[in-house]
Amino acid sequence: MRVRVSSVILSLVVATLVIAAPAPHAARLEKRDEAEDKISDLLTKALESLGCDDCLAALVGVKEYAISDKSRVLEIVNNLCPTLSMYPTDVCTGVVYMQGPVLLDSIIAADLTSDDGRKLCFQAAGACPAPDIGDTTVIFPKPRPADPVAPPPSGTQVEVLHFSDWHVDEEYVPGTDAICNRPMCCRKYDDSPSNITRAAASWGDYSCDAPVKLGLDLLSYIPSVAKPSFSIMTGDVPPHDVWLEDRSAVLPIERHAYANMDNLGINIYPTVGNHESGPTNLYPTEASGGDLSWLYSSLADNWSRWLPSDAVDWVKNYGAYAASPQKGLRIISLNTNFCYRMNFYLYADVDDHDPNGMIKWFINQLQAAEDAGERVWIIAHFNPSQINCLQNWSAQYYEIVQRYSPHVIAEQFFGHTHYDELSIYYQPGIKDAQNAISTAWTGPSVTPHSNLNPGFRIYQVDTGNWNVYDSLTYIADLSQATTWDATGATPNWHLEYSARQAYGSYVPIADDAPLSASWWHDVTVAFESDSAAFQQYWTYRGKSANRIGACAANTTCPAQTICNMRAGMSSELCSKITFSLTKE
Repeated sequence: MRVRVSSVILSLVVATLVIAAPAPHAARLEKRDEAEDKISDLLTKALESLGCDDCLAALVGVKEYAISDKSRVLEIVNNLCPTLSMYPTDVCTGVVYMQGPVLLDSIIAADLTSDDGRKLCFQAAGACPAPDIGDTTVIFPKPRPADPVAPPPSGTQVEVLHFSDWHVDEEYVPGTDAICNRPMCCRKYDDSPSNITRAAASWGDYSCDAPVKLGLDLLSYIPSVAKPSFSIMTGDVPPHDVWLEDRSAVLPIERHAYANMDNLGINIYPTVGNHESGPTNLYPTEASGGDLSWLYSSLADNWSRWLPSDAVDWVKNYGAYAASPQKGLRIISLNTNFCYRMNFYLYADVDDHDPNGMIKWFINQLQAAEDAGERVWIIAHFNPSQINCLQNWSAQYYEIVQRYSPHVIAEQFFGHTHYDELSIYYQPGIKDAQNAISTAWTGPSVTPHSNLNPGFRIYQVDTGNWNVYDSLTYIADLSQATTWDATGATPNWHLEYSARQAYGSYVPIADDAPLSASWWHDVTVAFESDSAAFQQYWTYRGKSANRIGACAANTTCPAQTICNMRAGMSSELCSKITFSLTKE
């Protein structure tokens, strides 16, 4: 899923938050048409203002209303959704009745007389100012060693493959309309018009998820350019049909996709994304109730072809695991859905800063690695510095990175945004090259949704310190898809750029030096003074599709982007949570 949450889900969030003003008992006796008119007026006002006071008052009202008649709340939202979102009834009904009950239950469980309401309004819709971060002091098993240093390189390098956000669409139909009235197109829907605005090419389209044949072609291309020792996959295999993604839909898609990846003949170390679950985003906590053992068991079964038995057992319990692909390296795969702001289960107890004990488990794994003298790669779907991560969870994660870097944590790898991005973590103090301690890589997506070329990445890594010495990003130019169909050609997979070569021209780097966090900080400094350098980054961020909009030098966009690269935790980001009903 992208940084901007699906407009259908956002419609649901706001609709649920403003479903009724504080309602006396008599209001529940209104006729259905009168109640719907009242709610429609309140909803329109809320969408126009997104004010904090309006949101808080609505929360109190919806809680009282939902306690007595939750099914009626869902019915009204479902009736209003097509008007609010401009999506058809099937999309609205699917999202409302899959996502809505969890959000309503969380609102009912929340203590709205405390700061819970403000936190919910802020995190879900940006309707209130950011609350103060609570006491997130992390307790570590052992103190940080004095003057810790990373191990030296071995001089031997291997290649590692990075996939992210595959979003394979097994129902992709070439020739169908790539422009439609649903969150994803290139499918044959019952109400699809006969006149086609833009016919979907068989290899894919910028408005749609990845057809099966595109992914298979990517897999067949990789051996021609790399011989990876192993691969990481940072989440999101199912497509963006969020109104259809239930248990029966996601399980076969995941099973087929992982079987296809297995054809590479190397171990793949996956992590769980927000789309792996059905319904999308919803990962219950022990406190909130709900059972996701069916998903964890299925993932454990699919991943058992690559993981050792103890890691498989962890997946069954946490949706997370630790495993060692080679001597001296431990991969920790986190389930960051427990920090995701659209995981509505989390709002039942916003003061639970470690849902399901993921933070505690993470610390134990890092401490075990430190004790064993191992290096660690962290892989997860969400970069905790992204705006989608709850601020308290993000602050704890940052403290953990500071405790175990640079001597234990070698690199961090994430997905979710679909972009080719990067962020930097620092020790406390000034954010400069000297204090930069860890790099977080966001891998490019396989899916072209939305307006991006499909891509993947190869890292060149030293087996002594397990740091990245170069990052090679490969793409296919999807604007040529109709030509491939017409000529019988296949996608023109090619090297888009080498990070070492592209940015080393702005910030020279020694031949034997890794692409360290300190070096990347200096690259961001170059971005501040050299517009051409920044624009090169912006082009690569969109995988050279040149379809994501400009980030002009005479706007605030470059400074905001650079700020976000240096943020490290979500509370320090320069971008803000926004609400939009615009179709992605």
